[in-house]
Amino acid sequence: MIANITKGRRAAGAILYDFGPGRRDEHVNPRIVAGNVTGTPLQVARAIDHTARQRPDIKAPIWRTSLSLPDEDGILPDGQWATIAEDFIESMGFDGAPWVAVRHGDDHVHLTVSRVDWSGQLLTDRWDYRRAREVADRLEEQHGLVRAADRFKPEGPQVRNNELEAARRRGRGLDGPPPEREELRRIVREVRDASRGLGREAFESGLEDAGVSFRANVASTARMNGYSFTLAGWTDGTDAQVWVPASKVAKDLRWAALGPVLGDGPATPRIPDPRVAFPAAARATSPSLQSLSGDELAAAAERGAEILRRGQAERAIVPVPQQQPAARSTDPAANLLAQWRAIAAGQQLPTDEVPVAPATIPAWTDKARRPHGRLSNDGLATAIKRRERELAALIRSKTAAEVEIRTGDAIATGQITGPYVQELHQLLARLEGAEPRIVAARQHREILTAAEEATTLARAEWREADGRKAKSRWELWRLGTNRAAEKARAADASEAIGYNSDVAAGARTAAAKEEQAARQQSGVRDPDAELDRLRTDWAELVGDAHGRDQDHGTAQRRNGQRDAARHATSITATEKRLVELRQEQAVRKAMPDSQRRAEGRARSAAAQAAFPKSRRGTGPRYSGAGYEQPAHLRQQPPPNRGQGHGL
Repeated sequence: MIANITKGRRAAGAILYDFGPGRRDEHVNPRIVAGNVTGTPLQVARAIDHTARQRPDIKAPIWRTSLSLPDEDGILPDGQWATIAEDFIESMGFDGAPWVAVRHGDDHVHLTVSRVDWSGQLLTDRWDYRRAREVADRLEEQHGLVRAADRFKPEGPQVRNNELEAARRRGRGLDGPPPEREELRRIVREVRDASRGLGREAFESGLEDAGVSFRANVASTARMNGYSFTLAGWTDGTDAQVWVPASKVAKDLRWAALGPVLGDGPATPRIPDPRVAFPAAARATSPSLQSLSGDELAAAAERGAEILRRGQAERAIVPVPQQQPAARSTDPAANLLAQWRAIAAGQQLPTDEVPVAPATIPAWTDKARRPHGRLSNDGLATAIKRRERELAALIRSKTAAEVEIRTGDAIATGQITGPYVQELHQLLARLEGAEPRIVAARQHREILTAAEEATTLARAEWREADGRKAKSRWELWRLGTNRAAEKARAADASEAIGYNSDVAAGARTAAAKEEQAARQQSGVRDPDAELDRLRTDWAELVGDAHGRDQDHGTAQRRNGQRDAARHATSITATEKRLVELRQEQAVRKAMPDSQRRAEGRARSAAAQAAFPKSRRGTGPRYSGAGYEQPAHLRQQPPPNRGQGHGL
């Protein structure tokens, strides 16, 4: 699991992007899977931004991350994603702030959090990258996911995106064989281990047996620098063979590491491959074969069969049957043996089939019959893949538009409950769930009010008693009291002031805690007033919500009809273009190899000629036809008025 962290000023843009189509229409069925803020996407974004605005001194109060999984983990259900998101937020210490988790794809989920909690306190993001990595590692173990630490310990240079896409176009990757670089890495390592200590000759012979072509990179001083490898059929867009240096296959295959394993020394001259040498020898000596006797010809045939069986045994190939094959083999040694046996039996030699001349193929520049002939092989495969993705996205969009039409019609006709009525009922349910907190907060507020009133009365009595202590005995006698009584009265009032102040402080703290809990549970800033408003004006609020739902359903149905018609037109055009591209690909597969290579070279030359020379260099140049000079370069320089002017 990978956690990609970003920070920003507002949550509205991020959440609207999550619920939008994406940069390449890759978002499918955006939905909220977890969080402590409810409502429409815009309402959720406004609630998070409203809480973040309590600290205007923080430049980036919005903390955002995407939790993504590799293909090996499969597609997790929304419930498991919700559990992962809640555990992640709690472990990061952000559970006291508003947050939401949005999912619009199979392999990742987006978390948007306010670093300012409900009470206005700033949550720290210190060491958040390291903490996120530790939390992600723990969640991988808890949910049995593939560990990212194991995935990112490559044994050698990895296959990048462009190479992986090209390999998939050649039928590799996914359910097929691995990409060529990975297959080379495996085969060459196996041959190296089998040739350990046997020298270069054994290593190179093993590569030939495994079907790996190689080139020894030997300097002019006869110093061995290493190998380059390739596989049959690994070509680029111009049908040129792709050669990969050993260091690009795997670092342990560099000559500095490979030489000591094999035994650094010159390769011994290799015996020519009998599959190539024997046909030439047979053609050179074919007249003499006619003059051989039957025994000599039979002995020669047996020697050839023994050579063939020995080579097959060395390469672990199943021996060919002794009888003559019904079809002509592609192995030159097997064909030579069949010729010898036919001569010995007095039969007619098998002849090669004459290939049928291919049908005439239009030129690649013929736009009428080959409108996509100018595309390279890789470009053609890329265009087909892109059109297929576009077609799949358009079909999904049309299906979503049809669902939107049905949903809007059901909302407009009252068959299903609309979003505004649902939101109203959800708000009432949350407020009723938080009602015990609301009632407790009211009781603490009443205690607070009573304690404050008692404190005010006690302060008045203390001031009166404290003022009488300074009066004379005669004045105190006239008031019906004495100095000792007033002192006792002042002490009692002071004690009452302290007691009532403590009660008021405790009630104020308890009321604040209950109100904060009610706000978190209901998602409303003033739950007490909102609950009273809903219960007082419930009928009017429900009727207004029904009216807004009908307008919303009508607009949704109309928008869905417009989008469905637009997507249907785009689907027709995309299908037509995809048929043309596939026809061009089929034409190229059917044409001879020489014509395909010639067309590739011609297309490459035409592309080079069409590219402006001023743009072929490494630096940015704006001179040349088709490129306009920037405005600051088109302005004339000021006139030179002599030394000292303009300083």
